[in-house]
Amino acid sequence: MSMKQKRILILGGNIVQAEAIMTARRLGYYVISSDLHPDNPGHFIANHYCKTDITDPDAVLKEALRLRIDGIVPYSSDALATTASYVAQQMGLPGNPYQSVNILTHKDLFRDFLRKNSFATPWSDSFDDPNDAKEYLRNKQRQANGSITAIMKPVDSAGSRGVFRISQPDEISKNWETSISYSTAGRIIIEEFIEKSGPQVDGDVFVHDGKIIFAGFADQHHVAGLSQLVPVSLSTPTRHSGETINHAIDELQRLFTLLHFNSGPCNVEFIVGTDGRIYFIDLGPRNGGCNIPYLEKEAYGFDEDTFTIREAVGDKIPEWNHLLGNNNGHNCVMYYRPYPQQDGIYQDLWMSDTFRASVIKVTPLMKPGQKINLTHNGDDSAAVVFARFDNDEDMQATISDISRHLRVIVR
Repeated sequence: MSMKQKRILILGGNIVQAEAIMTARRLGYYVISSDLHPDNPGHFIANHYCKTDITDPDAVLKEALRLRIDGIVPYSSDALATTASYVAQQMGLPGNPYQSVNILTHKDLFRDFLRKNSFATPWSDSFDDPNDAKEYLRNKQRQANGSITAIMKPVDSAGSRGVFRISQPDEISKNWETSISYSTAGRIIIEEFIEKSGPQVDGDVFVHDGKIIFAGFADQHHVAGLSQLVPVSLSTPTRHSGETINHAIDELQRLFTLLHFNSGPCNVEFIVGTDGRIYFIDLGPRNGGCNIPYLEKEAYGFDEDTFTIREAVGDKIPEWNHLLGNNNGHNCVMYYRPYPQQDGIYQDLWMSDTFRASVIKVTPLMKPGQKINLTHNGDDSAAVVFARFDNDEDMQATISDISRHLRVIVR
């Protein structure tokens, strides 16, 4: 008698989430994809499409019960991570505690958690009224007896959406409507800007049976003329020392243990302060966006998508005994998210012959004819372009002079 084919629900069906759908199909699972957009490419790959508001946990739970799923994956989306955790907890499926996922996906709750558990964290508070936020910043200015720099952002958004660097209370009023428009919870957090030593770090870790079994970190890059709060590139290996990375992993393990975060991927962003301490900026309890799992696979050989799918349904994961603390012995791989130099209608991507020879994958995020803007947040890139290099020097030189190698053509 053949074993029952396990059924897995993938929340979302956009071009990035289609990667998870393809992996699940390849692994032999019955794949159900769901959102409110039936034309999304992932739905044509899945075995079954279910039209549901995937930001509504109870609506998804109703369909999940009807469809008798064995696992659920919120691929590359913080907003969907709480939905997946809620459904998994209600159905007794593999996953992490809803309360813990809720803390990780709400920056004000996360900062409170870090503070109460003696992690390094900036001063911060959250607000639903701009006047209260302005008074808070004025008090911080008085305490500092001078000017300060702060970050203003929605408590529950990702992809640098609605994030502003501010120094005066009036800037809160100026940016309030834009910032709060990205918050489902209707709250803004004002927090201290931490001066960093070295680049900000981004990457995915994977947890199994409560232990980190893989950690792949990369450096964030920004481009002059674009928002310094919107990273446009990641490159691995990171330039931070092995000692720093191992310390970050130790702090992450302590954090996961406290939260009872026992399984699956988590996207991690942190900085090393000028005081040498690790400051966790964001932890997303899901795979990193912009195909970060692909970057991890090319750089480290870690097939994050396979691990994610099998973990979600409670099946045995592949053997992996290579926790990369110091990023030794792997390929030099980068991704770049090209942005236009002006607003316009997207036409095409131009690449130099030299750069094209290093490119290993292009994930389009826009189609020709769509409107594209000079970047204001993570929604404005035309594609995600991955490239591999023989050495770090060539990779860093390409990133620092990327406009000579890769450009967005607009009309």
